[in-house]
Amino acid sequence: MGAMTMGNRVDLNTRVARSEEVLTSEVDGEVVMMSIEEGTYSGLDGIGSEIWRLLGSPLKVSDICDAMMARYDVERDVCEKDVLAFLNDLASDNTIRVVEELR
Repeated sequence: MGAMTMGNRVDLNTRVARSEEVLTSEVDGEVVMMSIEEGTYSGLDGIGSEIWRLLGSPLKVSDICDAMMARYDVERDVCEKDVLAFLNDLASDNTIRVVEELR
């Protein structure tokens, strides 16, 4: 394993939420997003849209995996790898933010 890069800042215990800088709309059951800050426009597929809906309130990544596993027949390690890749991608674009835990 290499050193963790800054772009890979989300792990299973990270609590994440939607960024306030992103405008979203639903089209045919899928989420389309526009970043005010970045000026970028993107769309999410069905599963990505489901994860986005879950992020309406801050959630731990492991809880997102639990929700996805309840809906889909998928192995935990595959689910975790895919969810982490997706969320780190969103985090690198500042589409989601990491919510600090209150200690």
